[in-house]
Amino acid sequence: MAITYGMTVKEFWEETPDLFWAYRFSYYQKLKENQEIFNNNAWLQGAYFQEAISVSLCNAFSKTKVEYSKKPYSFEKNKELTKEEKQKEYEMQKADLKARILQINKIKSSTYQKGNKKVGEKNERK
Repeated sequence: MAITYGMTVKEFWEETPDLFWAYRFSYYQKLKENQEIFNNNAWLQGAYFQEAISVSLCNAFSKTKVEYSKKPYSFEKNKELTKEEKQKEYEMQKADLKARILQINKIKSSTYQKGNKKVGEKNERK
């Protein structure tokens, strides 16, 4: 079993038992990652099949002709923002930041008024 996990015979007999469990954990993590990669590839292949079948059926039974994708599917954002979109995004982030600052100031002022003391001061007992 240790050999299945990738452990050498020398490591199994001469090292601590914790090393065996580390190899075991690593082996199962690798299996899990390989399964995720396999599932993602199968899903992607299904998406390509779906597009191919949709395009062929659409071209066979519709008056408008549809083309199959010229480039592979990409998972990255390639969209370039226009100047207006960048400005709008900037204004939204600015408004969000101002709202957070107001919230922090409100919390600070309410905390200061409750204790009527500065942060770090000790309460004096009478």
